[in-house]
Amino acid sequence: MANVIIPGSIGAKLVEMGVINEEQLSEALEVQKTSKNLIGTILTQLGYCTEDDIAKALAKKTGYKYVSINEIGVNMAVANLISPEVALRNNILPLYQDEKTVYVAMKNPNDIITIDNLRLMTGSDIRPVIVPDMELDAAIENFANMNSTLDSYDEDEDTVQDQDVSEELSIDDKPAVQLVNQVINNAIKAGASDVHIEALEKYMRVRFRIDGVLSEVLTNNIKLFPSVVSRVKVLGGMDIAEKRIPQDGRATVRFEDRTLDLRIATMPTVFGEKIVLRLLERSQGVVKLKDLRFSERQFDRFNKAIHMPYGFVLVTGPTGSGKSTTLYAVLDEISQLEKNTITLEDPVERRMAGINQVQMNNRAGMTFAAALRSVLRSDPDIVMVGEIRDSETAKIAIEAALTGHMVLSTLHTNDASGAVTRLDEMGVEPFLTASSLVGVLAQRLVRKLCPKCKEEYKISREELLKILPDLSPEEYPGEEFTLYRPKGCITCNNTGYKGREAVFEFLTVTEEMKRLILDRATVAEVKELAVSQGMHTLRDEGIYKVMHGRTSLEELLRVIV
Repeated sequence: MANVIIPGSIGAKLVEMGVINEEQLSEALEVQKTSKNLIGTILTQLGYCTEDDIAKALAKKTGYKYVSINEIGVNMAVANLISPEVALRNNILPLYQDEKTVYVAMKNPNDIITIDNLRLMTGSDIRPVIVPDMELDAAIENFANMNSTLDSYDEDEDTVQDQDVSEELSIDDKPAVQLVNQVINNAIKAGASDVHIEALEKYMRVRFRIDGVLSEVLTNNIKLFPSVVSRVKVLGGMDIAEKRIPQDGRATVRFEDRTLDLRIATMPTVFGEKIVLRLLERSQGVVKLKDLRFSERQFDRFNKAIHMPYGFVLVTGPTGSGKSTTLYAVLDEISQLEKNTITLEDPVERRMAGINQVQMNNRAGMTFAAALRSVLRSDPDIVMVGEIRDSETAKIAIEAALTGHMVLSTLHTNDASGAVTRLDEMGVEPFLTASSLVGVLAQRLVRKLCPKCKEEYKISREELLKILPDLSPEEYPGEEFTLYRPKGCITCNNTGYKGREAVFEFLTVTEEMKRLILDRATVAEVKELAVSQGMHTLRDEGIYKVMHGRTSLEELLRVIV
């Protein structure tokens, strides 16, 4: 029996608009017989239309105006006419108003009860407007995040002893307490890795580092700044009276069902103490090696190296380039019940089941070098050293690799080739490096283009070669290319980017490479040999991601030289 298309329905409107045909609508209606989803949801899942198309069809059906939040934005003074609870409960958000009417984005514009309640709340006429569901969901979430507060703090007992601050947090008349709560809460919701609270000459500024880039989220009266500093110091168990020297502190935050560790650092500046909070999610699961998005040409070589029975594997890159995440993924891949795996970390960022994780404590003399000596007496198979900071640690780590252990660690160098010469500069004899080093992985993090709003454009080979003179004609033939650039929408907070992924280069230590190491070759000579043996550089991998629409040219040039 053929499916009946009801005149005036969303499906009929989409057919009338020429977005879909009757066959596609009939197929969606057939699917709906065994599904609880609305017809619009099914059509988008089948790929026959977009959420924009559904919203425009609903506007035609109801007679209400279609608007895009990405284009007009949200007037926060109007949005604040209702509470976040009302917005979340009813899937609504006031967007703008004129003299008599408040225009409200609604998923169900025929909800007369909600419209009547809004009329009583605001004292104005209410006019529904239609927006795409995805935009409305993102706008409501942003609105709720900006107006919510942290429910509870629970201090780390090792850092702040006999100090109960939970009562203080519930006192509503303390502006500094409220502000710090809200800042940390918003940072967690926004997925920020760091929070910068700083005093400028005339005002206080708060910035979040999201996807590796700092952006300003709040400014406030400079008079509130001393109270904010004191509040953060209380959380971190630091000395409130000491303002002349840098201090470090730690705290634990429990938010909803998530537990996060805060690493807090203060630094005296000319206008007051700058505060940086690093957010580390304790409950976050370990990323799997297959989820790191290695290209196939890199993965096979790296995977072979980490599964060697013994040797030294280094991961290099600047601070915040995802080295620890990669090492955790490697440990998850190679650690087994039959192997004794021990990690030395400062701090332990993520707890891993079945692995012995050791926290460094420099004050007590528990340095990487001292801990590594002790670990080698504990019958390990795999050892992960958080960072090679000095020649002593480097020498012990390499000696451990020579005596039958798999040793993983990180080093701060610009690329994989630089790690080889850096070990020489640290006083490690070349014959030790050549004998133990299996491979070096260098990495960077690039921001991914927002899939909802990335914009396609054409560029000629001539124009592209001006920007990327090393573009390979064999790998990328043709006279014109389709690339993507950031545009910005409500989903990505108008940045054009959403999330990050790593760009890798892996240097394999071959017999020829060992001879170069023994001859104390330069970085350029090491890199030249590695490339001739099949190493794809960071720049090559970055270009690959640009050409396949995962990131933009601008982002590649920002991150990789």
